[in-house]
Amino acid sequence: MRRFIFIVLSVLINTCGVHSQSVPVFSEGERVVFVGNSITCGGRYHSYIWLYYMTHFPDQRITVFNEGIGGDVAGMIAQRMDKIFEHKPTVVTLSFGMNDVGYRDYSDPANDDIGRNSVKTACDDYRLIEAAYKQYPDAKKILIGSSPYDETSRFDKVPFPGKNKLIEQIADFLQERAEKNQWSFIDFNRPMVALNQREQINDSTFTLCGRDRIHPSTDGHTVMAYLFLKSQGLVNKSVADIEISASDKSIKRSENCRISDLSVSSDGLSFTYQAKSLPYPLDYFHHDNEKHTQADAMQIIPFMEEMNYEGLSVSGLSGGYYLLKIDGQEIARLTERELKRGINMASYGNTPQNKQAQQIRAMNEERWFLERQMREYYWMEYGLMRKTDMLWASNEAAVDTLRKYRVTDPFVRMNTDLWLRYMHKGIREDCIKEQQDLVERIYQSNKPQALKIELVKL
Repeated sequence: MRRFIFIVLSVLINTCGVHSQSVPVFSEGERVVFVGNSITCGGRYHSYIWLYYMTHFPDQRITVFNEGIGGDVAGMIAQRMDKIFEHKPTVVTLSFGMNDVGYRDYSDPANDDIGRNSVKTACDDYRLIEAAYKQYPDAKKILIGSSPYDETSRFDKVPFPGKNKLIEQIADFLQERAEKNQWSFIDFNRPMVALNQREQINDSTFTLCGRDRIHPSTDGHTVMAYLFLKSQGLVNKSVADIEISASDKSIKRSENCRISDLSVSSDGLSFTYQAKSLPYPLDYFHHDNEKHTQADAMQIIPFMEEMNYEGLSVSGLSGGYYLLKIDGQEIARLTERELKRGINMASYGNTPQNKQAQQIRAMNEERWFLERQMREYYWMEYGLMRKTDMLWASNEAAVDTLRKYRVTDPFVRMNTDLWLRYMHKGIREDCIKEQQDLVERIYQSNKPQALKIELVKL
């Protein structure tokens, strides 16, 4: 059964993952805006995509913007097109559906009409977004089928059975519109459902969709980033791939890197290694009490093999053990057979290049955190101030409105302090500048360094 689901998953990723026009690889200077609801607003998938570009294409600077708002439906997204296109995007994405279909037990026939009407309303409101997108013909468009509502995990009772089928209907509609307009389309939904079901064979409580079955945890967002990058054709784009013949004292392969100063002796070999990319730095920490980490996702998707391979293989060595050293640092003890078969240096967290990449990850994570705070401020504006005719007012009347609604609305209460801080234009400008400074530091620090690699026989 597990093998069957794995085959189904592979088919889904390759056939349902991307439709319509292929998704182009982002090029130098691209300005990419990810539009969506809370899954985009508070989620990390777009940040993980950017981190891949920061490390794999260090000389091709791009900029990524988060335009997600918690609780948004298509009609609400349509009302904020002006802010979205203030970024002057060269690429703009769109994902919705989770909130649009509502939160009911759709296995109850009494709710059939409600479900159908919710899907129809979402699709009708989408037409307003499409009309706005068409006003910017030079911006490439990518429509995204929403990540799923998990109805199969058994960690508790499913509150809203039948919900995901309605989300799938919206995803299918977006695929049709993408084909009609010759835009790109990526489906997160069905591949993630297949992954969930595959993993639930051994762990019935497994989910990529978080404890609320709605908001993917970091491993879920990693899968989403993987599906997006896969749709761009970035599979088998190695960090680097080195093959050396010790017996011939020759370099057989040096993909995406430059090898020089090769020296071979009876005690091992050494060479200078200058890669064009850094390995992707995985996050091993739990966030917000999540059960899984980003690194945990490596157990369920072939990211390390397909998108984070920094290969080193050496043939012709005499039998025995060898110490791998990089810039004088001891990395691993390896057998002659392991080296002949080949290792993935990106899987070793103690290499100088991985440590350099981890610094990039830390700065990008801080940038994401600041950006997320700004998105919560915008949620207050769109979710509260707009419906009370106080949008962008940021005055005493707006503060009074906040005081009134925080008494009964827990979400308003939770974000009160944040809104009171960011209501001041100067504070918002400082936050944006801090994010820009972090990006500047990232692109100054992400250039791979020349490293001396040694294999010393033990």
